[in-house]
Amino acid sequence: MERHRHRRRTPRHIDFSGAGCTSCPAKDTCTTAAYRVLTLLPREEHELLQQRRAEQQTEEWKKRYHTRAGVEGTISQAVRRTGTRRTHYRGLAKTSLAQVLTAAALNLYRLDAWWTGTPLGTTRISHYEQLALSHAA
Repeated sequence: MERHRHRRRTPRHIDFSGAGCTSCPAKDTCTTAAYRVLTLLPREEHELLQQRRAEQQTEEWKKRYHTRAGVEGTISQAVRRTGTRRTHYRGLAKTSLAQVLTAAALNLYRLDAWWTGTPLGTTRISHYEQLALSHAA
């Protein structure tokens, strides 16, 4: 069964049942789902993916990503605090004014947190990561 994605070449999906896993040495660490799918990317895409994952482990990449993480955190804070994902106004002038006021409000919120020594928040942990951490403990 093949599924199409927004790529030039589609990955290959291999569906299999759990009956073929009885003699597998990795059975204990594998999924227990009744429906199992193995996705194989074309060789070029797989090699590119492995290369990008290796780049993400370098200090240079982490330093570059640190800036993006700060920007993403600011956007996340704006959405959580003020609901800025959608504007409540019609027209460019009102929307622009709402964005300026939202930015000013975030700056005031951050100044208050800085002056009072209040931490802005912790990094969110996904449900999957929480589950993995609870099993590791």
